[in-house]
Amino acid sequence: MKRVVADSNIIIKWFIPEDYSEHAKLLRNDHLMGYVEVVAPVYALLEIYNALRKYLVRGFIGREELNKIIDLLHEVRISFVEVTRELLDKALSYSIENHITVYDAYYIVLAYKFDTIVYTADEKLLKRLGGREPRIKHIKEYQRKQD
Repeated sequence: MKRVVADSNIIIKWFIPEDYSEHAKLLRNDHLMGYVEVVAPVYALLEIYNALRKYLVRGFIGREELNKIIDLLHEVRISFVEVTRELLDKALSYSIENHITVYDAYYIVLAYKFDTIVYTADEKLLKRLGGREPRIKHIKEYQRKQD
């Protein structure tokens, strides 16, 4: 099975309509069908929960919908992987060299570890990396699994 890394903004798009949600849902559906395994660092859960809190506070979703999304998030069985010292050190170096956050760099070094791609919709990050990082792609580039 193919494995990909998805950052938290992609996973949020599985549940909240945003720009590129339709592309993110293609990845989600392939994951649910067993065509691809979605991997993310365990701290992505904190990022996702924080984004959901913002949607609740701003009135875009209600408490009942928040609880439903949280249940669904855990049902889709994303492979959340523990943060390791080895990858943290690599992420720190990568972040310093490329002027990005350690959080963002960790997704990229995770993609290197699994010899795969990280999908994002973070256009500022993609612009900052200037197309010189082969392990990161915009979610609109995701190629749906063909039956």
